[in-house]
Amino acid sequence: MRIGTRAKAAKQVEPLVTWKFFLILVAGFAFFMGVGMTLPILPVFVHQELGGSDVEIGLVVAVQAVSAILVRPWITPRINRYGAVPVILSGASLGALSIALMPLAPNVALLIVLRLALGAAQAAMMVAMLSSVMAWVSEFRRAEAASVFSIAPYIGLAIGPVIGQLVYNVAGYEAAFGAAGVIAFVGALPVITLRSSDIRIEDLSLLEGENKPPAFYLAAILPGLVLALGIVGMVGMNAFLPLYAPTLGYASVQWLFFFYSAIVLSVRLFGRRFPDRVGPRVTGISATVSIVIGLGIMAVTPSWPGLYVAMVPLAVGIALQYPGLMALVLSNVDERTRPAAISTFTMFFDIAQGVGGLVVGLAAAFGGYRAVFGAGAVCSIIGLVVLVGWVLPRYSSTAAPSS
Repeated sequence: MRIGTRAKAAKQVEPLVTWKFFLILVAGFAFFMGVGMTLPILPVFVHQELGGSDVEIGLVVAVQAVSAILVRPWITPRINRYGAVPVILSGASLGALSIALMPLAPNVALLIVLRLALGAAQAAMMVAMLSSVMAWVSEFRRAEAASVFSIAPYIGLAIGPVIGQLVYNVAGYEAAFGAAGVIAFVGALPVITLRSSDIRIEDLSLLEGENKPPAFYLAAILPGLVLALGIVGMVGMNAFLPLYAPTLGYASVQWLFFFYSAIVLSVRLFGRRFPDRVGPRVTGISATVSIVIGLGIMAVTPSWPGLYVAMVPLAVGIALQYPGLMALVLSNVDERTRPAAISTFTMFFDIAQGVGGLVVGLAAAFGGYRAVFGAGAVCSIIGLVVLVGWVLPRYSSTAAPSS
């Protein structure tokens, strides 16, 4: 057995979810549960309480992505100088406050301001939490760590709407938004105990002059583009599947989403080591092809059972693509550059939500619901071309591209 292989095997037997990793998972779960609690009641609040139009509802929902994108270059220097823990706690505080104040907004304009604050807070927390996790784990297990980490916010967003709707039905808007804010804040408090293992750069001279780490990591753009192109299909599914499935005689759309979520969570949990074991090339290509197959089946299926068939490759591809590409981006990135790489790469989640919404909306307007899924498949095919033609050739097992 080679020395490198022995080292990798030794790293694999070390526990992945340590106590500090667990606290990050709790913070992520609680924050996104709070965000999720607002999802079913925010459009109703805008429409009924503020008299907002459909356009204003869409603007309130989408504007969060704008601040999440714009704030990212500001986040990474703060993590390097002050540490991830203060950024996590600040993000949780700002996000919780903005959520709790939403039912007090007298008009749509002020609500948009609060949503912008929430977007900035969410981006800060995500970058800081992921930066911490990726600094703590072995380079051989970063894809696995990304998979495990993603489970916490995913479950939070799944449970949150159910609880938010329940609190709203019992006690109204103020109680629902207030409870969401409290949960988002309280879940992050235990992170304060991680100050001793924070990831800030101790030597401040490394943050100045020629040694100053980048706030933006150019090499993450193309992998991020591949990720965003894959997410377009998911955006279309979330937006138009509830309208398309009933045309096939199937009204229980919630079970389709449940089936999809169950597969994603299962792959992220039980298949978490797959990307690290087979490598980024196999993971990236197979995941993207799987997304194309799932969306293609969804676009041509003549009956609702076909939708369940389509969910299997689609969910598997979505579950594997993100951790595989994340590990690729972070290959041989030093600790000073790592927060910028994570920030730049994860920014494409927000870009996909905004641009993807426009793409699938135009596809639905001009071609109908099947065209939505077809457009998503085409986007993923473009992503596959970018992955094979430009991304993978720039990476090797020994070197990462320069920023």
